[in-house]
Amino acid sequence: MTTLVVLFLLWLVGYYLACQIWPYKACGRCQGGKHESPSGKAWRNCFRCGGSGKKRRLLARKP
Repeated sequence: MTTLVVLFLLWLVGYYLACQIWPYKACGRCQGGKHESPSGKAWRNCFRCGGSGKKRRLLARKP
């Protein structure tokens, strides 16, 4: 039981450090900022990321 707790804490510290080094991840909806409209003839910005293609990670600090 204590081994699992220690491993979880190590993972949590590692994830926190990774979030500080790389605060953004790829947007899960558009994978790059833009996606096709339903007709397929135009592109529009993703509503989740605003067209930037990236989202802040959960534990990342604000800029």
